[in-house]
Amino acid sequence: MQVILFRPQGNLDLKGSYRLKQIVDKLIFQSQNFYWVIDMALVNKINNFGLTTLVVVQKIAEKRGCKLYLLNLQDDIQVVFQITGLDQKFNVLEDETFLNSLKAKLLLC
Repeated sequence: MQVILFRPQGNLDLKGSYRLKQIVDKLIFQSQNFYWVIDMALVNKINNFGLTTLVVVQKIAEKRGCKLYLLNLQDDIQVVFQITGLDQKFNVLEDETFLNSLKAKLLLC
């Protein structure tokens, strides 16, 4: 399987979520049976728009036969995931070992 690496930057708020969703919408029909990895290392904050977008992206990935993973959750963001229970709904990668073994196509958003 191939990997598409999303790397959102800044805040995953209304504006940041919109950018991420736009990129996902462009890929819906181009990627089937891929790994989708969202690298959260450059995300400073996340709000309800960001959380909702991640849930929507996860559902889109599942419909396309793709597996979605989150990577590099900042401590503050990890707490938000724990409080909302989303830490149980998403696959979180602990490090980049998984990516190093595959060719990833990087998409900044």
